[in-house]
Amino acid sequence: MRKIAVIGVGGRTATMFATELSKVANILGIGLDIKTVQEGKLLIDRGQKEMKVFQEKVISPNFWPKEDFLPEIIFLATRNPIGKILEFYYQKLKEKNLPLPDLVLSQNGIGCIEETERILKKVLGSDFLKIRVVRVSLFNPVDRKKENDKLFIAYSLPIRLAFSKFSGPGDLKDFSILFKDAGIEAVEILPEKVKEMEFSKLFLNLIGMVSATKGLSIKEGFQNKEIFKEEILALKEYIKVVRANGYNFLNFPHYPVSTFSNFINTLPLSLLLPFRNYFAKIITKGRKGKPKDLSEIKYYNGAVVTLGMKIGIRCPINQKVVERALE
Repeated sequence: MRKIAVIGVGGRTATMFATELSKVANILGIGLDIKTVQEGKLLIDRGQKEMKVFQEKVISPNFWPKEDFLPEIIFLATRNPIGKILEFYYQKLKEKNLPLPDLVLSQNGIGCIEETERILKKVLGSDFLKIRVVRVSLFNPVDRKKENDKLFIAYSLPIRLAFSKFSGPGDLKDFSILFKDAGIEAVEILPEKVKEMEFSKLFLNLIGMVSATKGLSIKEGFQNKEIFKEEILALKEYIKVVRANGYNFLNFPHYPVSTFSNFINTLPLSLLLPFRNYFAKIITKGRKGKPKDLSEIKYYNGAVVTLGMKIGIRCPINQKVVERALE
């Protein structure tokens, strides 16, 4: 079985990956709140009859790396920004002259692969090219809540994701097998389409952010005509910026982003308004009816504003969303 270190256990995505990959790999979880895990108080709700207690081995970052567990793969599943975290782990490996594991990035947004390249070149120099850097776009919403002294991570099955190689040698056949054996529905995207994969996932992330700045779920927000209009206008700005940068969107199984973006971009608001409840029903399927998390707004709508600024396109709707979220 392959050895995989999952960084960020105790958080949403890292706990999910550690749980699902434990079926087919030896897992070492790394997190800040390892006491909760060690006491059996990290619980996994996978939409089944009984919750699962997270039981994988965990360490704090202070004990990295462990000589008896040298991973072949690092799943970095912490939130943005990741530069300092990435530098910490690979610097430790370099100092001890240990093998350099492949790196999997699951963060939201469109900037982490550039940040990763910059940091790994800084730490490793030309050895950076020896590492396969794999970008993952996760489609499942994952919830995290704390009740008393217990921590609950909730998501539904099957896990669905897209993945693509950003850099490094060889292909990703072993990752395809790994995901398949773990019961994860994964579609591989060609390396030259990795940015379009990121842009497509961000399109999905942007839906509902306007509603969230009003404290509303997508279903609640879409029922309000003015909020729905702002949602659509924010998406139209994003589509304009992506295409002006020379990129397009992709269709994934179950998530036809290219088709939906063309639909949004082509039709005027007056024709989209009657479909807002239908859109909400499709988009919220599998979600818990909560407002979306605003903690990474700078990597969502803020990324749209920044991307537009680089080519001289203003994005006032997305800028307004960011400002309202920060307030």
